[in-house]
Amino acid sequence: MFVRNIKEFKKKTNKKKIICLDCGKKKVGIAISDENHKISMPMETLVRNSEFQKNIIKIINDYNIGGIIVGLPLGEEKKINKMSQSIIDTTTNLDNHLNRSKLNIPFFFWDENYTSIEAEDTTYEFFKNKKKQKKFLDKFAARIILEDFFNSNRETNE
Repeated sequence: MFVRNIKEFKKKTNKKKIICLDCGKKKVGIAISDENHKISMPMETLVRNSEFQKNIIKIINDYNIGGIIVGLPLGEEKKINKMSQSIIDTTTNLDNHLNRSKLNIPFFFWDENYTSIEAEDTTYEFFKNKKKQKKFLDKFAARIILEDFFNSNRETNE
């Protein structure tokens, strides 16, 4: 279920873990929060293939996930572009799959501008090797999106 209002999303996910998806063309980075929405950690990177939706359901069930933030690249003009439309379509398909699986999980889109650049800077500190860094980039970008969502909405969490 898509939620367009931050307060409604926060109400539906109160005291529940949230995952964040950073969707690329081939891979999806995933980060996870604690129930209090104070800590976010990079989790894993999934390949966008025929097993993708099944893998998301497994994560939802294994970790008792109550909501999903999806990073949306809006660009400087804050408008829907080709990539953001692709992410909206992927998320819609995932939502439909979750509903067929009797999982009513709220989704909320969050602007992800510049998170990949920030993730590159962060991961460079850990992995001086570009090849190793690239393996971890997507899930670190997801963590940054999730932290940005929490930090931007901290006053209504209290």
